[in-house]
Amino acid sequence: MVGFRDDLEHESISTLPLREAIVVHAGTVIRAAVAAMRHQSLGCAVIVRVGMVPAGLFTEKSLIKALVSHASLDDHPVSQYADTSFLSVKGSEPISRVWDAICRDGVRFVCVTDDDGRLIGVTGQRAIAEYIAEYFPQQVMVQRLGCTPWMQQREGA
Repeated sequence: MVGFRDDLEHESISTLPLREAIVVHAGTVIRAAVAAMRHQSLGCAVIVRVGMVPAGLFTEKSLIKALVSHASLDDHPVSQYADTSFLSVKGSEPISRVWDAICRDGVRFVCVTDDDGRLIGVTGQRAIAEYIAEYFPQQVMVQRLGCTPWMQQREGA
């Protein structure tokens, strides 16, 4: 796996598939953020400051916190339940920054910015999985769901 780690150190985050971020502001009510997340099938919304600078993440985990505390989804802003210790990286940084955050901290989503700190997209676990499948196909075994595993499909007697 030395080659794999070496690739992670030398490839930039900009080579990962980026998802278009759901952008919300601190005062956006929870219901509106969740509706946008459902519409775009993305598990997070990025809270931005002036200039599109990421200030926090509102995730599915944030929603659970709000629901557990019996917060009104129509009255409470996303900023009240946001994760402000999120990871934000520049597209020019190595993929290893994202990989390490996923492995070490269990991060699901990472904000990607340009060199001036403006949000350009979101990446994370899914993008890393797609990167591995594309660049290391020999090491990844793909099995269709519902099929008999290949080692149980015996030929002959």
